[in-house]
Amino acid sequence: MKLTIILSVYNKKPYLRRAFDALLDQKGVNGDDYEVLVVNDGSSDGSALIIDEFVRGDDRVRVLTQENQGLSMARNNGVEAARGEYVWFVDADDTISKKAVSLISGATHTEPDVIPIYAKTEGVDRVRNIVDRNAKTGRDILLGGRWEPCGVFNVFKRSFLQDNSLSFIPGIYHEDDEFTPRVLYSAQSIKVVPEVLYTVYRDPDSITQVPRPKRAFDYLIVAESLSRFIEAKGEKDTGIGMAIYTHAALCINNGLYVISQNSCEEQRSFNRAFSEKRTTMLECLSKASQSKYRLEGMLFKLFNGGYVGMYKLLKIIK
Repeated sequence: MKLTIILSVYNKKPYLRRAFDALLDQKGVNGDDYEVLVVNDGSSDGSALIIDEFVRGDDRVRVLTQENQGLSMARNNGVEAARGEYVWFVDADDTISKKAVSLISGATHTEPDVIPIYAKTEGVDRVRNIVDRNAKTGRDILLGGRWEPCGVFNVFKRSFLQDNSLSFIPGIYHEDDEFTPRVLYSAQSIKVVPEVLYTVYRDPDSITQVPRPKRAFDYLIVAESLSRFIEAKGEKDTGIGMAIYTHAALCINNGLYVISQNSCEEQRSFNRAFSEKRTTMLECLSKASQSKYRLEGMLFKLFNGGYVGMYKLLKIIK
């Protein structure tokens, strides 16, 4: 089997029928060209009933049921259980194009490690993840600078992920921000499908729409992990290293933005967490390609401790 679509589900009942309709209404493919592996991550809202309905009605659909472990483990477990040569992570509140499986299957003929695709957000007239269609390796994409970290914007060769021990960090938000740069760095072959095959729908209750403090702290975990990765690969002073440091600096700023919307107590806790990782955080900022991050790093070095306050002041000045 060529492709396994891994549909991770946690309490997505309102969106599931729309997702399944898009996944199963694929043009130009045979029934055995792909499967939909649903990972039910302990849903309690009735999602399981809809999943069972589609499992009974279509032999392309399988279900893996687990206690709630979070999106990272749902995807990791999905990779292990997949039957396809390639895996595509799809979120249960989004949809794919009717020609997605056909075009992705065509792109697998050269057996690339990663197949980047273009995407869009519903209601927004802008194409996302417009990476260079002539990119040959993942490093080309990292250096090109137009990539987005969303894991759903790429299709992965399953053996490539397994052979390189590429998986998602369990228990954190923003797992894609940590996973995607490492995957692209490791990808020796790329085949871009320059078509909008994925549509993101905005869910007001999703993790990315609510400024939970954990999101901010997890952004620091992501930045720290990427910094360790750069160092381990000997890329601290290279263009590739700078590209990943720049993404890590963006994550740090995203964390600062999220925590700035929380209580003073949470902001103080964040400042303490930042101080514990201070050397690494400052390195990410100082080695980023964008001057605003380097300036931020200089100021954070001078004014030790009040990182959230300095961030808010910089936002006002800008």
